[in-house]
Amino acid sequence: MSISINRLQISFLSILLLLISGPLAAAEQGSLFINLTSNEINRAAMAVNFGHRVMLKKKLPTTIFLNVDGVRLVNKHIPQHQHANGKTIYQMLKAFMADGGKVIACPMCMKHVGGMTRNDLVDGVMLGGPNTTWAALFADNVTVLSY
Repeated sequence: MSISINRLQISFLSILLLLISGPLAAAEQGSLFINLTSNEINRAAMAVNFGHRVMLKKKLPTTIFLNVDGVRLVNKHIPQHQHANGKTIYQMLKAFMADGGKVIACPMCMKHVGGMTRNDLVDGVMLGGPNTTWAALFADNVTVLSY
């Protein structure tokens, strides 16, 4: 009789571990937050393309936060130059967002560095603030890269 109880206990514990391991593994996966402070085309292209590739290959939620000079990358009134890959930064960001990436612009940087308002942002870019920027930056298991 004790053998049956032990097998039952082991089976129960095994099922319990399987049930909780899925959510735990997902929680440990984390996310990627890319801090992009520059509007230099090569640095920006590296940040966007790296973030896009990680998001797709690793299935990580990815946010690109544009601040300081980086906000100029999403000003629809500034002409865009093509990168060596044949795309503009806006085209790269648009593809990134279409695949589920988030792009956030710092409102203070927009105003004081870029001379911009919300109306100057290209479509799809979110205005930063505690509910958007902080939620992504201070999420559990977030990895932060800076360009």
